[in-house]
Amino acid sequence: RNSGGTAPKFRNMRRRHRRRGGPSGLFVVGNGTLDADLKAWLDERHVSLPCSYHDTAVYFAPTSPNGIGNKLLALTMSFHMALMQRRALVVTDWPPATMPTSYPLEELVRPSACQRLFEEDQRGRAPIRKCTVASCPLSTASRFRKAFTQPHWAHQSTQFLEVPDEWSSRVTWLQYWRALTQYLLSPGPRLAAGLARTLQSASLLRSPAEDAGRAPPPPPLE
Repeated sequence: RNSGGTAPKFRNMRRRHRRRGGPSGLFVVGNGTLDADLKAWLDERHVSLPCSYHDTAVYFAPTSPNGIGNKLLALTMSFHMALMQRRALVVTDWPPATMPTSYPLEELVRPSACQRLFEEDQRGRAPIRKCTVASCPLSTASRFRKAFTQPHWAHQSTQFLEVPDEWSSRVTWLQYWRALTQYLLSPGPRLAAGLARTLQSASLLRSPAEDAGRAPPPPPLE
């Protein structure tokens, strides 16, 4: 019985991993199960999309002001909305105002072909307003002629219940959203290394503990 701290077998596994110094470990980050045809379809509309300030329709997505889990979910939801409207996703306010971070956007998500143009466009124009807990911007200053900024009530759209027409007969709603998440969220080397350092210093405990949450025995019948 281990009453606290790191379980011995996990300590040993961690030490062996440090001695090897190789990439193998307990966690694998990637999208190896992503359908090849669906990935090619997403690539065509995201990373391989020809992009210009005059001709490309873009979907500006301010970052959610809530916790990191909500931020990741919000970015995935914005990606879906951009695809449904046949626009290129552009994240407008990374790093967010409510989460100080040194990681660039490309360490977290797979940027679209238009993201670089947007970053280059930041010189000589009005600063980008960031989402706060109180509100998000309704417009974004940019050289893109065909731009739309996601309103903070976008999560109420019924389009979240839909799958793009090209895939509605081939994948379920859950399979489609799993693919979106696998495709868009693509941790880079710095972020993966930071996660590994955090896990390396964390104590792995038994969950749930043997006696935790156990209900008291019922009273005897009279």
